[in-house]
Order: sequence, then structure tokens, then C-alpha cells
Amino acid sequence: MASEFKDGTGAETIYKPDHAIVDICFIHGLGGGRISTWSKGDVFWPYHLLAKDIPEARIMTWGYKADVAHFLSPTSTNRVKDHAKSLLNALSALRNSPETSRRPIMFVTHSLGGLVCAQSLLESLFIDAAGVERLSDHTSALAFMGTPFEGSDTTKWSNLFKRLSQLLPIGEVNKNLLDYLRTDSHELKILGEDFPKWLNNRQTPGERRVQVICFFEELPTYGIGHVVPRESAQIAGHESLSLPDNHVGICKFDNFQDPKYKIVLSYLMKWALEIREGSRVQSPQTVKYQYLSIPVQRLTSKKEPIHPSERYYGQELWRDTNWAGQFLLQKRAH
Repeated sequence: MASEFKDGTGAETIYKPDHAIVDICFIHGLGGGRISTWSKGDVFWPYHLLAKDIPEARIMTWGYKADVAHFLSPTSTNRVKDHAKSLLNALSALRNSPETSRRPIMFVTHSLGGLVCAQSLLESLFIDAAGVERLSDHTSALAFMGTPFEGSDTTKWSNLFKRLSQLLPIGEVNKNLLDYLRTDSHELKILGEDFPKWLNNRQTPGERRVQVICFFEELPTYGIGHVVPRESAQIAGHESLSLPDNHVGICKFDNFQDPKYKIVLSYLMKWALEIREGSRVQSPQTVKYQYLSIPVQRLTSKKEPIHPSERYYGQELWRDTNWAGQFLLQKRAH
């Protein structure tokens, strides 16, 4: 784990540019931590990698008590809804200025952290205080990594938690866990039904669209299998894509060339570029740049047009050096 950062509870800003155009918040799952979940060796990729690739994003990570016993106990005050409210409070404190309260925010979540995020967005719908911005209104994109959306099927929820419990040390599994898993997890069933409905409503004309990608594990976990199988990690009507690792490994990267990182980055960068484009005040003579999902090699900072041999189907393309030259942009007149 990256030595300059430590796991803990609450929200921590780990990168803050002078003029941020978007917030990116990371939320871990059961048995994880706000730093360790996103670290491989000494590389904490939201800071060591992503901050260099999307330098105009303020990057935050949020931590909570994520052991199974606290998360699932029927008498615990640390269930999904409680964690969701804590997340809302933490982000409200970080986004309480005129400059930040209406800033677009993207979430990157792992496993059941995605359910905490989903619940927080539903909870924010009930905020009706003067001068208080609802987090759901400014959420622009969601990247779920191995997050289960099981709907109302109690058996599937039970089987999911049994698999998740096998990933954790024995000391973190409550002795009454399996008994609880045989009961009706009413709160999670409602969330599994209501969140996709809200998300789909945000795709209708007149609403501010929320971009979504659901990543699922391509490889099984030894002795367990696929913890969150493909069919469970998808939301009907939204894009899904596999990452070549198991449930724990799909969110850990240690270098810019990691194929998993490149895939995840392509979505985050596309969304950030769209926000950047939307926030730019255009003059009549301004040249716009249209995003094309074509990864290229990391480049130096000098500005230069794409060499004719690198042109994409004959189109005139330029490197956007403000974004570390990761993608090709199509030059087009306003």
C-alpha cells in the first residue's frame, strides 16, 4: 500500500488542482479500505496514475467500517443506508462552496461500495433544503467494478454474501452471518430495484444524463469462483465490460501500461473530456475537438499534429497535450 496514504474512515482529498472541473470519488467495498482497495504494491493508482492522466480532476477517496459483521448485522447502525448517509455528509462538507457545490462528480466503486454509492444518490433525492445542492443532480458518471445488482432475488443475495465472506479473514465474519443470510435482506432488495429505475429515468429527454459502465470480473477467484458473476454485475440498458482479473484484482493497477487501467481510464477520460468541453466558453472561431476512443502511446508535452501515417481513416487528428497525450482528438471547425 502507498506509504504516504493510510486507510481510515471519512473522505480524504488526495489530489486537488488549482482549477478543477470535475470531482472523482472512490468508494471501496467489504473488507477493503479507502487506500488499500485501490493500491497494488506501493502504487495507489488514483494518485500515482490517474491524477497525472486527468490533472483537472479533484480526486477523493472515502472510507467506512467495511467488515461483514458491521455491514450485515440486523442490529448494526452501520448498514448500507447508514453508510450512504455518512457518504452524503462527507461529500457535502467537501462540496460546500459556491465553486464546488454544483461541480460535476463521478464515482468509481468496487463491490458493495457501489451499493453504498447507489443508496447515497437515492437518499440525496429527499434533500429539500434551500441553498443545498443534491448530489444526485450533479452526478455525471458512475463506474461500478464488480458491484452486484441482484434486484429482488433473496437467494441470489444470500449466495453473493456467502462468496464475499470467503474472501475475508475468519475473524471478520460474524458467527451469525449465515443465519442472517437466510433471511430476507429487505433493504438491499429495494435498492436493487429502485436504483436502476432512477438511473433509467435520468436517461430520458430533459434530464441530465448519467453515464454508466459496469465492469465485471473475467477470472474466477481460487476456491470460490466468480464472486460477482457477469449477470449480477450488469444493469439492464447500460454498458458492461469485463476486466481481465478476479474480484479483488479488477480494481488494482500499478503502472500506466496495465491493460485494466487503460480500459478504466478510457471511460474516465472520455467523461472528463465531455465535462471539459461542456464547460468551455466557445468563441465563433474556436476549434473544437471531438473525442475518439483511440489509445496512443504516452507522449511528450510538445504540441504537434498527428503524422499523416497516423491519421484515422484519413481524418485530421491532433494530440491534446493537456491530457497527457493519451488519446487522439479529431480537429473540426465550430
